[in-house]
Amino acid sequence: MDTVAKLSAYLETVDYEMRVVGIPKTIDNDLADTDHTPGFGSAAKYVAVTLSEIVRDCAVYRVPAVTVVEIMGRDAGWLTASAALPGAISGEGVDLIYLPERPFTFERFTEDLREAFKRHPNLVVAISEGIRSPEGRYIGEGAQSGAADAFGHKYLAGAGKVLEQFVKETFGCKVRSFELSLPQRCAAHLASETDLCEAALLGSSGVGAAVEGKSGMMAALERTSDHPYQCAVVLRPVGKIANAIRKVPDEYINVAGNGITPAGIAYLSPLIRGERAVEYKDGLPIHVII
Repeated sequence: MDTVAKLSAYLETVDYEMRVVGIPKTIDNDLADTDHTPGFGSAAKYVAVTLSEIVRDCAVYRVPAVTVVEIMGRDAGWLTASAALPGAISGEGVDLIYLPERPFTFERFTEDLREAFKRHPNLVVAISEGIRSPEGRYIGEGAQSGAADAFGHKYLAGAGKVLEQFVKETFGCKVRSFELSLPQRCAAHLASETDLCEAALLGSSGVGAAVEGKSGMMAALERTSDHPYQCAVVLRPVGKIANAIRKVPDEYINVAGNGITPAGIAYLSPLIRGERAVEYKDGLPIHVII
């Protein structure tokens, strides 16, 4: 929304008739002043489905082992929080979840693993790429390439590998780590019907607002009901939204900082609901190429 804010401010200084309305979208779900953003529900669905499959795969083994799954999320852990959905829905889920909203310590991680090993031998741990120490240093900072993206953010890589090495040295058990990486944002075959419908609704509402003469606004979602789930479109001034980060609130994270609360599950679960039929050709989904 930074571009929308800057363009709106510029237009106020020139004699040119133009209307600017922001339509949000980000799988990170970290945009301020909206209940959630288009893209997030489908990405969360992919994370939840994939973690559910990983848990089932790991459950067949009986030797002690730890699987660390690194999920996108530099400063906000919304996608990683969605790793809690399989456990809430089916009763079989990941063992531990760590978000950047809470400081990460290896001492607490060690104790969490020891407690989890008492329940069963094969553990699955979901972590955000941006988990950091109490001093604010990214756990994966030592594994950074030094490169930066277009916004000046250093690329983060390696938090999972750091934990993998730590578990290997501390517990001496079988351990592996991997990143979900790009499929989180491009697995269209697992799109949420709720997400797709809300994306179209926000797009049409934003265009409608511009036609009506509105400018310098963002089309946002406001949740009006959890049961049944309902959201309404509202217009919000874009100035206070640009460059703000919406983090996972404390009430969605458990006291131990290693899991998601029922309130968090209630927020997340409606967003992944519904499927849209995917058209296939010779076994592969058909993609629209423009």
